[in-house]
Amino acid sequence: MGSVETPSSDLVQSGLADQNEEDSCFLDARVHSIIAKSREPGEEEIEFLLRRAGEFFTAVITSSSVNTASFKIAETLTIESLVRVTTRADPQEDLERPAKRRRSTSNHKLLQVYNIKVLSRAKSTLPEDRIVTHGASGESDPLSSEPYKGLIEDRLDNRLLDARVSSTAAIFKIFSGIHELAVQFLRDADFYHIATPALVSYMWPGEEDDHFSVPYLDGKTAWLAPTSEVHLSMALAADMQRVYDIHTVFRREPKSDGRHLTEFTMLELVFALKDSWTEILDLADDLLVYIIRSLKEKERYKSLTQMAERLYPLAGSFQLGLDPKTGRLPRITFRKAKSLLRDSLGLDARDEDDLSREEEAALGKLLSSPSSPIQPPTDIFIITHYPRHIRACNVYPSSPQHSPDPSPVDDDKANTTHSFDIILAGQEIVTGCQLLHSYQDLREAFLKRTPPIYPDSPEWRTYMAAHELGMPPWGGFGLGINRLVQGFLGLADIRETVLFPRDASRLAP
Repeated sequence: MGSVETPSSDLVQSGLADQNEEDSCFLDARVHSIIAKSREPGEEEIEFLLRRAGEFFTAVITSSSVNTASFKIAETLTIESLVRVTTRADPQEDLERPAKRRRSTSNHKLLQVYNIKVLSRAKSTLPEDRIVTHGASGESDPLSSEPYKGLIEDRLDNRLLDARVSSTAAIFKIFSGIHELAVQFLRDADFYHIATPALVSYMWPGEEDDHFSVPYLDGKTAWLAPTSEVHLSMALAADMQRVYDIHTVFRREPKSDGRHLTEFTMLELVFALKDSWTEILDLADDLLVYIIRSLKEKERYKSLTQMAERLYPLAGSFQLGLDPKTGRLPRITFRKAKSLLRDSLGLDARDEDDLSREEEAALGKLLSSPSSPIQPPTDIFIITHYPRHIRACNVYPSSPQHSPDPSPVDDDKANTTHSFDIILAGQEIVTGCQLLHSYQDLREAFLKRTPPIYPDSPEWRTYMAAHELGMPPWGGFGLGINRLVQGFLGLADIRETVLFPRDASRLAP
């Protein structure tokens, strides 16, 4: 049958009865530690701990069970080296040695090694004081001693070693899973992917400090795109109907506080509306519910969440509380949110001001508590109808003369916009809205903006031309994938969500 690598979960049971290479099984793993070396009459023995994908194996190699070359390799093993060990599980007594001869007191699977090969030798001078913990027997639990988040800078400086911890690697795999789930959902919803540029020629006036400028060819200046909305919307003018991009965006965030990244991942989509702006709300709602349910219920992702929970105890505790009448995420208006902050929490929350980060966090804590005025408790909800002075100038107003909806606007929605945010774990992760599609309305809104956008300027002509060609009624939303991962797993620092994070003070590794 030949030598094959056996899944680690089946390794002990899968070996055959003889030691021929043809009938052996092997395991590729990292050397986690050297447990003990011993010399007895006529036999030398080395016991070491192997690690693979969060699972541990106590491996034993004796001078009588291997050739001289293999034993010499075992004598010179270094921590973190990648090795291939050949083993078998029969006879069982080979694995169940007398307790007096066992140095390891753990419950790790015990492997008798018949051959060993170093696939990649780690340098012997790796840091002795590990800044990571894998959860092997005898390792201290960072959550019961020094808070794990307190080691974040050291961990990021040694990110490759840190990422070998299964709990940390699970974060990146869940990130990947969200990408997979979003693409699957959008494909089924008849969306098409559009690759939007990272280098753009426009910049929002008055927001220069938020954008990165890049020297370009022929003396030009380009900007790193903070959003793909402009180019996705132009695709609608080409009758693409329903388009999205999952891409890196750039913001010149001046703080290194664990909440801001200068480079992060966004899912942005736009589509032509059929009847009402609430189609945008419903789509965002359906997408988030689909992703979160899948993360909580599908074994592929549920097992990753359980793996992350060892170092991040909030992982797995996320509450998806849906409205019992509609089966959707709870929805409250902006003014209702402000009222809850005042009446339920006693905060000085003014309707004239945008929701601050502190107010979003307070709302998140309130609505996730057993005493939430909205039942059942939930870690995710939607706030709709933000006031016009808080939203961008080209967001569609909620007024009878503009609204495609025939129903009148009630007092709670007067002088507001067709816009919403989705709050997850006390933090905004989605912003969405309907946008102006009439070029006359857009032109007027641009000129009234403070500071104004000049629609005939070269950098804005392409965008204006898309509307002048006849833009359908449209809207969309942007989803911050990093914040979704952070909130779902209960991570204190958003840099935990990125294998190679970039913030105001970090450009390495």
